[in-house]
Amino acid sequence: MNRRSLVTSALALTLAGCGRETGSAQLRPPSGPIVLGFSQVGSESGWRLANTASIKKAAERNRVELLFKNAEGDQKRQLADIRSFIRADVTAIAFSPVVETGYDEVLREARAAKIPVILTDRLIETADTSLYVSSIGAEFAAEGNLAAIYLENDYNDTEEQVHVVEILGSTGATPTKLRAEGFATTASRSGKLRIVAAETGNWTVDGGETAMRRLIRKVKRIDAVFAQNDDMGLGAVKALEAAGKKPGTDVRLVTVDATKKGLESLVAGKLNYVVECSPLIGEQLMGVVVAIHLGGRIDKRISPEQNVFDAVSAKDVLGDRQY
Repeated sequence: MNRRSLVTSALALTLAGCGRETGSAQLRPPSGPIVLGFSQVGSESGWRLANTASIKKAAERNRVELLFKNAEGDQKRQLADIRSFIRADVTAIAFSPVVETGYDEVLREARAAKIPVILTDRLIETADTSLYVSSIGAEFAAEGNLAAIYLENDYNDTEEQVHVVEILGSTGATPTKLRAEGFATTASRSGKLRIVAAETGNWTVDGGETAMRRLIRKVKRIDAVFAQNDDMGLGAVKALEAAGKKPGTDVRLVTVDATKKGLESLVAGKLNYVVECSPLIGEQLMGVVVAIHLGGRIDKRISPEQNVFDAVSAKDVLGDRQY
């Protein structure tokens, strides 16, 4: 099965039957400068830093005044940031949620002030999806689907069940939940991949290394690792090497993000596959903000294209990788 057909089949698992909602973005007459209040979830990884840089650069290019705050993984701080944007009477508010729940009240406050809200990267769990006008980000379940499909394809000639451990992102975050669900859904179809244990790595290299050390101690046989981002996968590489194992050969690894460091490790043979989740959503976000200002129509859900890299295809993009 080639890369294109694998990607297509994985996306179909997640997106079948899901249409795009569109609606008018204008909640107030356009006047004065365009001001965006943006609350970033944190600065926990190279991916997140690239995401922040993309948003800041796009705001400057599109002449959008950006009020930027960083919650550093603290939901209470993020809620305070959003309320500060409401008081500032910005054109729009965008934020990457720290966790999925607990935002309804502040978003009702934004709606009462007639300030539209955009979700970036992550989603929230709410019964009232009218609390936000659009969400921009990857299809996390499809990323999990892709990771499982490519890993499973690597073992086509093996009759034995493959023992897989997972290194998860932060507890309560949308990508953590949906990547795990997507991976499990695809793994269960044939039963080739058996998820034997999981540990949380909190998206960092150090966290991934610690999680992998725990998994090595408690799991007798590990054939493969699904790390939910590159940084945790790179941490797993360190732990495996310290345990005398050869990552990429003795234990196969698939990760998500496609950062430069992740792709370099892929080319070096320490990772086997990397599913792309681009942080460069700044222009898409500014497009929505400008549409809000002008009263245009926007999609309820906006997702970038997804790719999967192996050691060969990674070489083709490494020179141009911005993050």
